[in-house]
Amino acid sequence: MEKVVVDQLVERISALLREKLGVRGRSLEVRTRRAGRLLPRHVRRAAQVLVNAERMAQEPKMLLRLDPQEVSGAYDICLLHLENIDEKALKTKAFFGFAARLIVQVVVIGGLTLAVLRWRGFI
Repeated sequence: MEKVVVDQLVERISALLREKLGVRGRSLEVRTRRAGRLLPRHVRRAAQVLVNAERMAQEPKMLLRLDPQEVSGAYDICLLHLENIDEKALKTKAFFGFAARLIVQVVVIGGLTLAVLRWRGFI
């Protein structure tokens, strides 16, 4: 496996992380770390394999020890997961989660306000 191929694979996965999940960072390693639990465990492991492959590709002797099947398998796992992510569904889910938290906070604060007013004798 050549260094150029490894760099292309890593760049594609890094671009998909930015595009689909909005994760920023300079490298795939940083983006994977920042994605955290947005990625399932098996995808995080596959991304880590790609990060290690990128590091190994920097050294010509280590590049010879790189397993092409392992790297391409990890790439396929990451690619399959990231391409199947629906950005619209993620945004909708985030919006409804925010709205639900906001409603709960308003109800709790309103209830506490009424309880304090009743306790103080204003109601």
